[in-house]
Amino acid sequence: MELNDFKVKIKSGDIVGSYIFSGEEDYLKRFYLGELRSAAVSDDTFSAFNYAVYDGEEVDFASIRDDIMSPPMFEPYKMIEWRYPSFDKMKESELEELERLVDLVAETDYAVLAFLVSEGDIDLGTPKKESKFAKRFREKIRILNFDKCTDAQLLSWLKRHFDAEGVEVTREVLDALVFRAGHSMTVLNNEVTKLCMLAKSRSQPGVSVADVELVASSTPECDTFALSNAIIERNKRGAFIALEEMKSRRLDPIMILGMMAKTYTDIVTVSMMLGDGINSADIQTATRMNPYRLGLYLGAAKRYPPERANAILTELARVDTGAKYGGVTGYTAIEMFIAKCL
Repeated sequence: MELNDFKVKIKSGDIVGSYIFSGEEDYLKRFYLGELRSAAVSDDTFSAFNYAVYDGEEVDFASIRDDIMSPPMFEPYKMIEWRYPSFDKMKESELEELERLVDLVAETDYAVLAFLVSEGDIDLGTPKKESKFAKRFREKIRILNFDKCTDAQLLSWLKRHFDAEGVEVTREVLDALVFRAGHSMTVLNNEVTKLCMLAKSRSQPGVSVADVELVASSTPECDTFALSNAIIERNKRGAFIALEEMKSRRLDPIMILGMMAKTYTDIVTVSMMLGDGINSADIQTATRMNPYRLGLYLGAAKRYPPERANAILTELARVDTGAKYGGVTGYTAIEMFIAKCL
């Protein structure tokens, strides 16, 4: 089912039927499930009679059937919600029970049956080749599958959220927020709320990159980049401060080394492309880097020749190998690396 078709049904009130909310993007699954729930159960006073929830892989099919057959009280619809079933683990007998449930829903003029499915618990196949499950149920269940948003979709979504709060943001601010907080829409939704509250508390029209760096929670990747950036700038004190912060968060040293290696690899790539006369816009197109991150790499690459970054990569590889196979391990290995390279 296309999302636009779903929105039309919500708007028109034509919602009776069965739905699956699946895919990688948890925020969108929960959001549109909530939209369906709001349309079906409009009065909380009667929700005890008109709204039933089941959780987990195993449920009592008979209980769900009873809920479907029991008509709503004082409301036009009754919603039954099953959170986190594992369709991929269902035996044929269970799939037959599921089929009977959705057929029963189709016979009513009031029942709404919704499934919230975790990534990996349902196989829908591909656009070119449907799975057996999709072929079996596509005519019986409206399936909404939410893939991860592209960066362009994510930035557009963030901009709409800030606009709804009346808070001004630039593309640079949005790029910085995605870089710092990551791509999870659930996390970003919380960060937008925090930034909007900050702007309103200060009576300022918008938020800046500095505001993002001040209040937005950072991902481990962002924290590691802060350490790598301190090393690139030969800021030994800053590097040790960044590492101490990461220690307090108990980030895995092997993961830190891996992310640092990725950062230096990107810097070498940007530096070599600049050396070949490629401009920043073409570098961004070729590498698909976050523009905010690319800006930082461009600044570092101009100060730092490829051979030096390559030397650091070689040293990082040596440290990483030693940490994994009997050499100096843990944060001590990173501390020695900082002391040696700065």
